Amino acid sequence: MLSEGQKVSMDVHPDAVITEDFYLDANEVVHVVIGQEEEEKLVALQKILNDKD
Repeated sequence: MLSEGQKVSMDVHPDAVITEDFYLDANEVVHVVIGQEEEEKLVALQKILNDKD
C-alpha cells in the first residue's frame, strides 16, 4: 500500500479501507490509501493486528 507517499506492507486487507489501485509498472500494483481518515483507520486496524501477535 501507499501511505503518505511511502510504500508500506500491512497485514490489513485493502478492502478494509478505501483505496485506489496505482500501477507502478506493468508488474506491480499498489493500493493507495484515500484520505487522512482512511489512513488513520488503516493504522488503527494494523495496531489491532499487531497487538494480537
